[in-house]
Amino acid sequence: MAQIGFTRKKVSTLTLGEKLSKLRSDFRISLSEISKATKIQVRYLEHLEKGEYDKLPADVYVRGFLRSYARYLNVDEHALMKLYDRERNIKENLKGPEEKNVHDRNVSLSSLVITPRTILLACTGVLVLGVFAYLYQEFRSFAAEPRLVILEPEAGSVVETSEATLRGKTDKGARVSVNGKAAFVGSEGEFSEKLTLQQGLNTIVVVSINRFEKEKTETLLLEARFAQEKSPDSSELAAKIDESERFSLEVRVEESVTVSIVADGTTVQSGRMEPGISTRVEAKERIVISSDNGAKTLVRPASGTETALAPDPGPVKGAVFTRSGREEEEKL
Repeated sequence: MAQIGFTRKKVSTLTLGEKLSKLRSDFRISLSEISKATKIQVRYLEHLEKGEYDKLPADVYVRGFLRSYARYLNVDEHALMKLYDRERNIKENLKGPEEKNVHDRNVSLSSLVITPRTILLACTGVLVLGVFAYLYQEFRSFAAEPRLVILEPEAGSVVETSEATLRGKTDKGARVSVNGKAAFVGSEGEFSEKLTLQQGLNTIVVVSINRFEKEKTETLLLEARFAQEKSPDSSELAAKIDESERFSLEVRVEESVTVSIVADGTTVQSGRMEPGISTRVEAKERIVISSDNGAKTLVRPASGTETALAPDPGPVKGAVFTRSGREEEEKL
């Protein structure tokens, strides 16, 4: 009886390293970005993608790496764990025993015949797989929330200025808002926004909404510590306003003269003034000066020239000065 022959066909599947590399490539993320977000050293990420398990730390750390990696890319961490366990077990089993008979693994080249029908079937299969892959990706985008990664600043960090720049990445075509304000999103999903911080703890809410209206929210807490300019208190401000509303005169005499000075109804000088002594008077509305010798009584505004109260010797009564200058005088 003739023995039925079977042709062995090799089924290719992605290894864990190839799957991680493909996921990273699909998301267009560099190893350094993943390292920064997950706190995994770049060299360990490279060993994972190359399947170099002997260069990785203890198994418990590797599982932690995979868990962080999966959460960062928003993929099923259990699937990665199963793939890792399977490959780890295979490598452990292959360490001791020698390879089995090589002849059992050889595929007879004579059994591989390429015909137009074979090419047509292969092309059809590739096309069908491509359609299914596209539909799967669309369904996944429809069912899943968008990817949202905050690159900087780091959550919980302390900022020593009143401003900071928020940078992140999301899916292509998604809309991003920061504290309710729309942010510009680039063609590759990158976005940035200037933040104005208040002294103390600041809460930053970032929302990404994809084209299927699925949204993802990330909340970022930042503490701002910066020196604030001291604002004047109400008493200082009132004093400055009051000072700006007043005007002043400086009064002096060239010989002993009897002088009377009244500022806003209050007498501030009444009696004889001696040479070499000057009096500075302030008022809001008016200053009235009387002298028994106007030619020897000199008056100078704060922003003006000094002039005599009168051009000729003799008494002067009720010379009125306001902010705009001298208004009137009455000679005795």
